[in-house]
Amino acid sequence: MYLKTIMIPKEKCYVANPNDTVKSVLDKLEHHGIDGMPVVEEGKYLGTATKYSIFRHFFFMKTPKLRDEFIEQTKINDILTLDEYSVNDDTFFEESFLTLQDFPILSIINERKEFLGVVTRYDVMEQFKSAFGMSKPGVRIAITSIDAEGRIKRLASALSKFKLNAISFVTFDETDKMHRRMIVKVESHKNIKKFTKYLKQNGFKVLDIQEDK
Repeated sequence: MYLKTIMIPKEKCYVANPNDTVKSVLDKLEHHGIDGMPVVEEGKYLGTATKYSIFRHFFFMKTPKLRDEFIEQTKINDILTLDEYSVNDDTFFEESFLTLQDFPILSIINERKEFLGVVTRYDVMEQFKSAFGMSKPGVRIAITSIDAEGRIKRLASALSKFKLNAISFVTFDETDKMHRRMIVKVESHKNIKKFTKYLKQNGFKVLDIQEDK
């Protein structure tokens, strides 16, 4: 899945103009309760203005201006640093995790540097929760299988055999072809014990069973 499929479109984003003063940008950040916003001019993405980069520039770049003079007279375009907060629109969802550890928003741009929208850490976490079925009650079953070939197909067949409705399915240990952990979450059902017993008898090891209510 591409990040752009979960982005907030540009029409709904808070953005700064490169000619905005530092004070104007700080006021916008404070008003909207956010830590940073894209700087856009005529549809082109120029960078991201953040509270951290603003104060870092003032305190560590040894500007000769006094604080109020710096805030009121400096254009945000004059202090934009090397961009770290944008990704191309063909970036995969999972590639955003490391970047969003350090900053809560990413700007999505195309190959022409046109600003398309933003993805927030909240958006990504919601998708992550959805992948694990965290918003819906059910029974989470962690399993592994020694026999690699056809194990997902056999698991799907077992779910069908015992009439269980799967809420989510994720796998781990992509580098280990022999011992791959899988977590399947299913709706609560009277056949779950029969299902797990069947798995144990057919090449699977049940690691854990937890019910979310």
